[in-house]
Amino acid sequence: MNTSINRNREQFLTLLKGEKFPKGIIDAFAGVRQEWFFDQALQEKFYTGEPLPLGMGEFGDAPMDMARMIRRLGPQKKWRLLEVGTGSGYSTALLSGLVKEIVTVEWNEKLASLAKMNLKGAKIDNVRVFQGDGTLFDEGLGLFDGIIIFAALRKRPLSLTRQLKRGARISFPMGNPSQQQITVMINEPPDNLEEEGDLFTTSFHEFCVFPPVRGRYGWDQVAHSSFSE
Repeated sequence: MNTSINRNREQFLTLLKGEKFPKGIIDAFAGVRQEWFFDQALQEKFYTGEPLPLGMGEFGDAPMDMARMIRRLGPQKKWRLLEVGTGSGYSTALLSGLVKEIVTVEWNEKLASLAKMNLKGAKIDNVRVFQGDGTLFDEGLGLFDGIIIFAALRKRPLSLTRQLKRGARISFPMGNPSQQQITVMINEPPDNLEEEGDLFTTSFHEFCVFPPVRGRYGWDQVAHSSFSE
């Protein structure tokens, strides 16, 4: 294997340890290779912290921002998780070892197909990949113990909170297209409930940068209600 890839990988894992990430998250990043999910022509940029191009004008997410999002979500082994923003399947693979089951939704049809192929190649079998607008409520998907959105939102995704079990949480970046803040909503009404949006306790954490979400909660104002598997 390329020596620079190994060096960059070890440096990134050291950064995670330095920020005192939980062992499960560090192990996930150690066990899932970027080489499985990104073009080999990009290997000099693997594990550098730089968002990697996926093709079709799309980019992956900065690994440290992904790690912080996952930490704020706090996934558990028994969870059924909804992921919005599959990309090449790299983030899905990281999450697959942390939870029991994942339903992941990708807006871009070609990327959804690529992610299916990559996840199959990595022998990951606790994931179902859909194509569509993952920010829309879909009763057919059932309820989840957690939801994570790897794309920037302009406001809270209240429609998606209907997919959360009692006490479950959703982690997502919210802000403007150039910078966001990791936001966590928990399905626990606070004592001073005043309106419907207050049904969920909301907290704000690290700053981050993710590509804008497509659909209802993005800046393009386009929404599609159908899914295909």
